[in-house]
Amino acid sequence: MDYRIELLVRKYKRSGLMGVARSIFFLVTRKVFPFELRADLRRRKIGQRLHREFNGEVRYGVFKGLKLPVDLVWAKNDLASLLIGFYEQQVIEWVSDRGIRFSQFIDIGSADGFYLAGILKAELADSVLGFESSSVGRASSLKLLELNKLENRSSVFGSADSNFMEVARQHGESDSDRWSLLMCDIEGGELDLFDIRTAELLKKYFLVIELHEWTYSSGDLENLEMIFSATHALEFLSTSTRNPSAIFELQELSDDERWNLCSEGRRHEMRWLVGIPHLYGGLT
Repeated sequence: MDYRIELLVRKYKRSGLMGVARSIFFLVTRKVFPFELRADLRRRKIGQRLHREFNGEVRYGVFKGLKLPVDLVWAKNDLASLLIGFYEQQVIEWVSDRGIRFSQFIDIGSADGFYLAGILKAELADSVLGFESSSVGRASSLKLLELNKLENRSSVFGSADSNFMEVARQHGESDSDRWSLLMCDIEGGELDLFDIRTAELLKKYFLVIELHEWTYSSGDLENLEMIFSATHALEFLSTSTRNPSAIFELQELSDDERWNLCSEGRRHEMRWLVGIPHLYGGLT
């Protein structure tokens, strides 16, 4: 099932027909509203230019040296942001700042495989497993891993369900004596995926869960926090500052163009729920 349909089904279950109608309205508006569309196209054009100039490699940030195809599926408008190390910078730096080489990295909602390949390229994990519901996304993830010659340390599967940790155990190389990492970005599906049993299985995994709070009903976020509170010390990340003036290759761009590259085209301010295992000793 297409991820947009899955999102609408979840929205209907939580908010009824009015919630679905509101989501469709905003989706259509974002696709046809001329100012937003122009901004997206402008970012895409600059990304294509930088891709040629950088020979397709990320030039700044933790994932420096990672090769990207120009024809990304999900992140086609974020190519410039990826290349200059701006995309979800606060998330990538939070992971890197742990100072840990993780045994296993699980990415639920791997999309283009940016995190799968980036984590391996940066030597932040021994092996990675991706779960992606879209066949187009799975193909894009595999393409990115192959482009960076990282396919031998990775596996990509379809949608994650309540038994995804069993899949991870069967196909991964997690060392139970070491720490691992899990990331999740599935457009609100995080509310249905995790429960107390799963949290116990993840007690040695650091957590980064992207929150889609506009899809939540009252009490949903508190329930998600409760699920992990027994096993993890939790806090929230929000979007950090960006300084396009620090990127030499952007100096010839106008102010509008440079600051546009700080945008990830989101319609809401985003937060991420991050967790450090209690077994590790809490947040640092």
